[in-house]
Amino acid sequence: MKKLFYLLLAGSLALFGLTACGDDEGGSSAGSGTLRDPYEAYGLVREESYNEGNTLQSAMMEDPPSAITLEPVFYYRTNYATVPQSGEFTLEKGGSASIALDLELVHDTGETVPLKSNITLKYDGSSDEDLFHADTSTYGNPTLYINGAYVNELSQHDVTDKDVNFEQISSNNGYGFAFDGPAEEFLYVALGVDKGNATSSDGNIGILYLRITGVKK
Repeated sequence: MKKLFYLLLAGSLALFGLTACGDDEGGSSAGSGTLRDPYEAYGLVREESYNEGNTLQSAMMEDPPSAITLEPVFYYRTNYATVPQSGEFTLEKGGSASIALDLELVHDTGETVPLKSNITLKYDGSSDEDLFHADTSTYGNPTLYINGAYVNELSQHDVTDKDVNFEQISSNNGYGFAFDGPAEEFLYVALGVDKGNATSSDGNIGILYLRITGVKK
């Protein structure tokens, strides 16, 4: 992924935000028990475990928590200014949460384009498969290759059951977002592209990164 070097958006983009709510049937509340720091809960040292191969991802895959608390942190897309996010929600195993994005993106050229996405984040919580999946319904402008030419037009894209993966994020990694403290593993949801008649696409319509703030074993 190309690295970007630019300042965070301020001012008007602060008006655009994110909301999340639990699935009524999925049981997305924290319930009883104690939510703990994810690294402490799995006996990992945040600053050292990743480079030693003892990742939070592998620990959670081996012993999935009964609940996990997530904080949406930033939206990233190559050649666009990164958009900070906020909020927090808790998913119980087998549950889901809805996340709504309503953003105005600023391209490197200064051009602005809208992006609206409804994300259903699902915590499957099974050690024998990927822990998380997402359904994404996004109105945006991916780059598509249609009839021998590249196009970049606004349209609706609905994609189901995308894998949700982990990535180690450092405090200053070139994504246009900075934070205090050591590197840590984030979850990320790539907004999917329904290619339709296109022969290829640029891969996604941006990525939402979420910090893991707590787990309940």
